[in-house]
Amino acid sequence: MGLVDRGKEAARRAAEAAQRGAGQAREKGQELALKRRYNALAQDLGEIVFRQREGEAGLDAEVDRLVGEMRGVRAEQDDGEL
Repeated sequence: MGLVDRGKEAARRAAEAAQRGAGQAREKGQELALKRRYNALAQDLGEIVFRQREGEAGLDAEVDRLVGEMRGVRAEQDDGEL
């Protein structure tokens, strides 16, 4: 194998490694975004439950909505782990 061929092969391997790295970074970014979304929903839910405990009525629909969204985020997280 000539010097030029070895250089081309090294460049190809480097490009493949860069693509793998970019894919892994993208996955980590999506995972982090889902964790942040889940945590924000959990915080919102906690605030709603606190308001309920303080006597505010009519918040059941909001609790149900937040729980549903949290389940959706959890399902996305679980799908990403497979």
